Amino acid sequence: MRTRLFPVVIYTALLAGCGNIQGQLDNEKISSLRYDTVECNALIAQRNKAAAEVSQLTNGQGYQDPDVITGFGPILPDYRAENQKRAGALQGQVESMNRSIGRRKCGESA
Repeated sequence: MRTRLFPVVIYTALLAGCGNIQGQLDNEKISSLRYDTVECNALIAQRNKAAAEVSQLTNGQGYQDPDVITGFGPILPDYRAENQKRAGALQGQVESMNRSIGRRKCGESA
């Protein structure tokens, strides 16, 4: 019984090490602290530029994380198109910038 499962275990381990989708999705979520040293006006401009690029890459539909069946993320390869991968990375930056802007209350009048 164990001998028959050995190839499946090896194949699964190989897939898990080859750019799995869950690892890529996790890498798209970044800390907003990196943007806290950027001046508010510059940060808002950066955020707007990145959000416009996400919109362009997704044909105006906005980025949506792919539906990954629970538990299979570590063994599934990243099957997204290059535009979706780029949009996901940019969306992670936009969300981080939004958190920094909100925390520092950028754009609010005193």
